[in-house]
Amino acid sequence: MSSLIVCVNCGVEKTSRYKTTKFCSDSCRSKYNKKNKGHQRTCKRCGKVFYKYKEQDCCSVECFHNFLEENKKPKVEYIPKRKHIKVCINCNKGYETHQTTSKYCSYECSYEYKVKQKPIHNLKCRECGRYFSSTNKNKLYCSTGCKERFLDRKKETLRRERVKQNGKIDWDISIERLMKRDKGICYLCNESVDIKLDPNHDYYPSIEHVIPVAKGGTHSWDNVKLAHRKCNYLKSDEVI
Repeated sequence: MSSLIVCVNCGVEKTSRYKTTKFCSDSCRSKYNKKNKGHQRTCKRCGKVFYKYKEQDCCSVECFHNFLEENKKPKVEYIPKRKHIKVCINCNKGYETHQTTSKYCSYECSYEYKVKQKPIHNLKCRECGRYFSSTNKNKLYCSTGCKERFLDRKKETLRRERVKQNGKIDWDISIERLMKRDKGICYLCNESVDIKLDPNHDYYPSIEHVIPVAKGGTHSWDNVKLAHRKCNYLKSDEVI
């Protein structure tokens, strides 16, 4: 949106996009600046009177640098902090430190001392039944291996309950019988399956549910087929 302005130098009216415009052209600006030297100012160093439109403390660059050198703040002398001699409350060894509230000579001593202050609980592992000691009274397993075994068994139990809810179950299904029925061919990639491989190998045989158990599929002969472990994993719970 354009606005009407009046030139400060020649008084001609002109439309401009900016409200702060004062001149109709660059020539009017230069003529006005020649006539009007600027605001009167006094140099802070030499006291000379000069004219400038912008705010300026000194009349020249030399005066400005000399003014900075004369008014430079003196350097503050660095005084190093006094070291205190302390005795570690964990290992009873003396050490030097700048902190007045320090109690330990190292992070290891700090951690060891704090662990000693915590009560030790005798707990029973939820998986293997062995007793173990821990400062955390809410700990349920003696190791990560026991925790993983417990969670895997719980997951398998929930899966079996879901299978029972889906309907018919053929308990005689096994990988060996499925190998004979499907002639050792993976129905997803149509390649042979080798049962002699390591059970953790990608191409070891597995029982694959055509309609996944999570989507209502049953554990019956008409819903299971032979597949590689890798193919079974990539199919996930999709229906093919």
